Amino acid sequence: MEIASYESLPVLPPELISEILLRLSVKTLLKMRCVSKSMLSLISSHQFIRNHLKLSANNQEFTHHRLLFRNFEYDNNSLTFYTYPLYPTMYEVPQHIPTELDFSCEDTFGDRYRILGSCDGLFCISRDFEDLFIWNPSTRKLKELAPSGINVPRTDSFDDISYRFGYTELQSDYKVVETVGSQHNNSYDVSVYSLRSNSWKRIQEYPNIILWDHSGKFLNGKIHWIAGDRVGGVRFISSFNLADETFGNVALPDLNEYEFDWEIGSSGGNICLFCCEENKTDVWVMKEYEVVESWTKVFSIPSQDYEACPIFISQNNEILVHQSRSLVWYNSQHSTFMHPEFWIRCDAANNLGLYNESLVSPNFLEEPTDQ
Repeated sequence: MEIASYESLPVLPPELISEILLRLSVKTLLKMRCVSKSMLSLISSHQFIRNHLKLSANNQEFTHHRLLFRNFEYDNNSLTFYTYPLYPTMYEVPQHIPTELDFSCEDTFGDRYRILGSCDGLFCISRDFEDLFIWNPSTRKLKELAPSGINVPRTDSFDDISYRFGYTELQSDYKVVETVGSQHNNSYDVSVYSLRSNSWKRIQEYPNIILWDHSGKFLNGKIHWIAGDRVGGVRFISSFNLADETFGNVALPDLNEYEFDWEIGSSGGNICLFCCEENKTDVWVMKEYEVVESWTKVFSIPSQDYEACPIFISQNNEILVHQSRSLVWYNSQHSTFMHPEFWIRCDAANNLGLYNESLVSPNFLEEPTDQ
């Protein structure tokens, strides 16, 4: 049998090669960059990175979706994160164990770090509520941000400090929004960091409100918080548009019956509201953005010893819940809980996050070939 020489092998059209590569995992693509200069150029291009991200985010089987979490039973407060694929937790695929990820930083006190949010495979992480980092756990690339210049009060909680992270497609830029409660008046000092310009910008104060939900949520190009009027005590959703850097409001449904915690989430591109009480968490969905009449209570999650904090909602209304210091799946149709095949323990919801694997680099100014 005659073996064809390398020169006689058929050459695939560039567009077909690109379509094949777009369906590969980030781990495989990082290896493929070493094949040739042309392969490196293609995989590192801005257009390829955005197309790969879009395709993986829309994957209905969630094969590129992963959990990032801190497990203090394992790492003893070291700077070790763990990543675990979402797919096995949903379909009980066996023989999966978490992968250790070393957060490359000189500081060794892991309990000082918190996950603030994720967007496009990048995580915003804080140390002592002051130092900020943008990190891609898939590529292991890390960027430490310069301080905003605002005097951040020393505190052990997020009562006066909030950080949120998102992407504006109009400007092709990732931004961090910092809100710091003023010690002199009833307002928040607001600063915005641009990854593209690698700089902070101070914008107008946000007066006469209280940010009740400091975790917030990035959705539809805006960051959303639960806020309240300092005078009348009326609650609403405060939004911040990352493109034009302006504030707005989103009306809430009638929630007078709830006296406990409220948190914002997302499901299928829609804003969710999680209303936590002593024995249940009601899940509301705004099915049409900024239309108050479209708010619908879709189901309730029974709570046990701890509040049920939803992390992810599937298309079949199966909910990944942080409860009793661990992650469990709740089936809303059968009202049953199921622990993943691997028992994932995490002491607090701010020590975990859900993300899509991506090639997006936090250092695209320093590494132009990556973007």
